[in-house]
Amino acid sequence: YPVAEGGAGLRAALDRCRAEASAAIDDGVNIIILSDRHSTSELAPIPSLLFTGAVHHHLVREKTRTRVCFVVEAGDAREVHHMALLLGYGASGVNPYLAMETIEDLVAEGTTAATDPEKAVAAYVKAAGKGMTKIASKMGISTGASYQGAQIFEALGVGSEVIDECFTGTTSRLGGIGFDEIAEEVARRHRRAHSDRPEEQAHRTLE
Repeated sequence: YPVAEGGAGLRAALDRCRAEASAAIDDGVNIIILSDRHSTSELAPIPSLLFTGAVHHHLVREKTRTRVCFVVEAGDAREVHHMALLLGYGASGVNPYLAMETIEDLVAEGTTAATDPEKAVAAYVKAAGKGMTKIASKMGISTGASYQGAQIFEALGVGSEVIDECFTGTTSRLGGIGFDEIAEEVARRHRRAHSDRPEEQAHRTLE
């Protein structure tokens, strides 16, 4: 979505995603890829959990959710908890493409003990899968189908406008931020990624 439009642009983009998902189902599609790829200096990626929950609940309200599966391509999914949230809010599968590309880059630069990028990525995928199994088992859930869309979470610091639209039914006792604040956080990260002087960050070390 156009990052300069802030919260209004984010809301409009979510509306567009929901409309496109409904149109795809009407066309007979049964697998939808929700992707945050192809951001530019003007277009920022919608947070993957936000658009996954938004589309999921939109289709639930339209009574068409069971006719389609979601595969989420998420550059912001890195940890097991990120995968758990995406699956818990409706994703059928997650492709954490940026995490995988980062692992391949670390191997290529020789900054990790791993020497085979394919094996390193496979180890990451295996670890994420085992982590998901551990989370589900601790909740007493024995199948992936039972976990998918179960929303076994409580929100902290998320306001009612976001909860009602994207995470319907999730408890948020304290209230908190809305779309405008989320858009500002996205804009902050976007400015760092598309700096006017990128050479200043090109060789920095990670904190």
